[in-house]
Amino acid sequence: MNWGNVEKILDKYTQYKHYQILHEKYKLPRKSSRDGMVKVLNEAVNDVGFLGPTIPEAALDEWLSLHQIDGNNYTFVYNLQEKIKDGLLHNIYENRNEYIKLKVWDINPDNESEDLTTVMPNLTEITLVGIHRNELNGTYTFSFVSPCEVTGSRIDGSSRLYKKIFFSHCVFFEHTNDVKIIFNPTSNLQNVNGVKKDRYDWTPIAAMFFNKVKEYIGEVYIIAPRWIPQALFEFAEEATSHNNPEITAASFNAQDKIADFASSILKDAGIDSDLVPALSNKLMQDIQISFESQLMEVYSSGEEQQVSFTIFKQRSDGVTHIISVESTEEGLAGHAAQAARRSRQDGDIDLLGVNLKQNDRLHKFLVEQGTEAYLIRGTNTFIEEEVVNIVIRRLNEYRNKIQVAAIGDSES
Repeated sequence: MNWGNVEKILDKYTQYKHYQILHEKYKLPRKSSRDGMVKVLNEAVNDVGFLGPTIPEAALDEWLSLHQIDGNNYTFVYNLQEKIKDGLLHNIYENRNEYIKLKVWDINPDNESEDLTTVMPNLTEITLVGIHRNELNGTYTFSFVSPCEVTGSRIDGSSRLYKKIFFSHCVFFEHTNDVKIIFNPTSNLQNVNGVKKDRYDWTPIAAMFFNKVKEYIGEVYIIAPRWIPQALFEFAEEATSHNNPEITAASFNAQDKIADFASSILKDAGIDSDLVPALSNKLMQDIQISFESQLMEVYSSGEEQQVSFTIFKQRSDGVTHIISVESTEEGLAGHAAQAARRSRQDGDIDLLGVNLKQNDRLHKFLVEQGTEAYLIRGTNTFIEEEVVNIVIRRLNEYRNKIQVAAIGDSES
């Protein structure tokens, strides 16, 4: 192990929260600074003591290659037409040393030289540095490092290129057909392994890593996420539901009065609701939404859940309707919730801003439809991988319901 390289990599690429997760796992003392955490980590790895090091070399190797899977990352979720062949992933994992030719600590990340051919000369292409098995989650993770180029400044302020390490991960699930490509959207990026993103679209980068992992698992085919707009609709409807029996009862009891009221004001406008039922139904729906919204201002919501969702942003049909709120905790409420719900009735949702509250901690995501995968991305906050998995599992529940409903419709 090259501890000098380890310290340099930690200094350039590791956040304080990354240390917190590792220190909590091994019950190491926490310090108030990154430097303090590194010192504790150094002792845990290098102080052999009577019983050996607190963190074995193999455990540090795994953490180094895997720790960037948590953070302000983009997660592209692909859905395979068929599951990976039984035993293939396990076989690759058992023989992982045959596939891994480079350790993360073999890389010296110093990048001050403007001759980029001399910077990290052993990192010239996408390189596998780890294969991990998580029995609890039923996942296999392929971890890669790649050369990337970013723009920066010289001391005099002029622009130059720097070569950096780009961490990425490909995660396979044993029990679903999902595949995740995870990486951090590095600022001022010019290319990763020669591949550029398309303005703000990181799909080409994700596709490059998806194609790379096929070298290990063979050819696979994906299903385009055309179900995402309907799933986001269901997600938004449930997340903005009041879950309050008092509101449900009051709204139900008011249905006849709302119908009479809608018919009356249409009649006053010279419109026969019997001749134009679609208009009448739309008006009744809008009144019902407004009525429930007013009730929600008065009644409290249902019982608190360990994991709860609210919505802070909604985009329909690309740019047709964009509704968002500045609050990071309460999400869409009141008039904004009314407008969002009406918008959902009129157009497909292709982006949803989701607040996930778990054990009093708030996590903020954007979920967006793509052509080959859907994207879950944070909003400049550190998010652990397992929290993203909660969103994926919820979306899969909606997908399954949509697919079952589609089969039922085709058979009827």
